[in-house]
This record gives sequence, C-alpha cells and structure tokens, in this order.
Amino acid sequence: MSPARLILPTLGALLLATGCGSSGEPSSQPSSGQTATATTPEAPAGAAVRRCPGSVAGTGKVRVTGVACDVGRGVVAAWAGKPSCSGSSGASRFSCGVGQGYRCLGAATERGLAVSCARPGSSVSFIAKSG
Repeated sequence: MSPARLILPTLGALLLATGCGSSGEPSSQPSSGQTATATTPEAPAGAAVRRCPGSVAGTGKVRVTGVACDVGRGVVAAWAGKPSCSGSSGASRFSCGVGQGYRCLGAATERGLAVSCARPGSSVSFIAKSG
C-alpha cells in the first residue's frame, strides 16, 4: 500500500475534526453542561391538576388546572346552563363559549360527554353524565 493511501484517510479525518472546533463565534446549539429549553412557556405556578370534591349539575370528577375549585364549579354551572353547549342530538363533538373567556370542547363517550373548558393559564375538565 502506498504512503499516500495511508496519509489521505488520516488527513481527511484531521480536517473533519478541526472543522468541528470552535470558531470563536457564539453557537445556537447548547454546549456540554447546558440543556436545551423548550419553546413553549413554563406552566404557571400551581398548575397541577386538582380534583374537586363533590359534583355540579350532574357532572362527575371535575378537575381544574390553574384555578380554584370554586371557579371550576362556576364554569361547569355556566356550561350546564347553556343548551348549545351540550351539542345537538346525534353529534359526537361540540364546542361553545361559556363566559369568563372559557371555550369548551366536548366529545360523546360511553360514560357521557367528556368536556374540557380552557382559557390562557387555566382549564376545567369534567364528564357530564348522560340522561
């Protein structure tokens, strides 16, 4: 094997290795010891999902995120008081606004209507029992 054939792969590897070094300019990639951050904002303080005791307007398992249970119960009561929020007969999905900036989405399930109402920073979810 000629010396050029031995040197050429070594030289190529050396050039590749030096091309990966620091050029002195800042990099957008995290270096060792740094972690990449998500592009979505962090959840607000106290954003853990909480189950609220009791039921409201024939619902079960009311859960809230980012708000107190009293606010969640108010959203559920507002939802129950709006006929347009329960969807039309035979519809498997629906949506409606219930005030206080909450928008509710629902889907028909075997257990009833699975409903999730949200606004920036908080959400309320529950199952509305079928009649």
